[in-house]
Amino acid sequence: MGFPRGRTPAPARIRGSVFAVGRRVYVACAGDRSARVELTDDTGKTAIASLGDGTEVAIVAWKPGWAGSTQYRVRPTDSDLEGWLAVGNLRGTEAATSPAPLVPPPPVTRPAPSRVGELERRFGQPANGSRRPLGPMPGVSSAPPQPPGGGEVRRRFGQRSD
Repeated sequence: MGFPRGRTPAPARIRGSVFAVGRRVYVACAGDRSARVELTDDTGKTAIASLGDGTEVAIVAWKPGWAGSTQYRVRPTDSDLEGWLAVGNLRGTEAATSPAPLVPPPPVTRPAPSRVGELERRFGQPANGSRRPLGPMPGVSSAPPQPPGGGEVRRRFGQRSD
């Protein structure tokens, strides 16, 4: 039995906010600013108090978790209560920041002509506006070249042998 060849891709990581113990952060509620989140006890099942959006709290401790389930023990700056909040209920700024609005790309504008009176022309058209007459060019033969002595014609690589 052999070893698999090649590299296996690394598992996708979920990026979330990370806060240091001792830092002051703010409560983030989903929805409107009148919403509240529950501050829970050590078991995470009993609510101690509820905090409103934008309440300033100090981080006292943290419990690591997977996929956004990290918990932070916080203490509101205006009281002596302590309890646990999920990382999704905290933010670093006082005001909730909304995602950047999608701005449509600027309209495509054509550059101005570089010379006064210059008109747009298709690729390959002469600058003076004259056109070549259709048909064979004067002085150019349409017959394939014949080798001297009338022998077999040698083709270059990629040429057809019609």
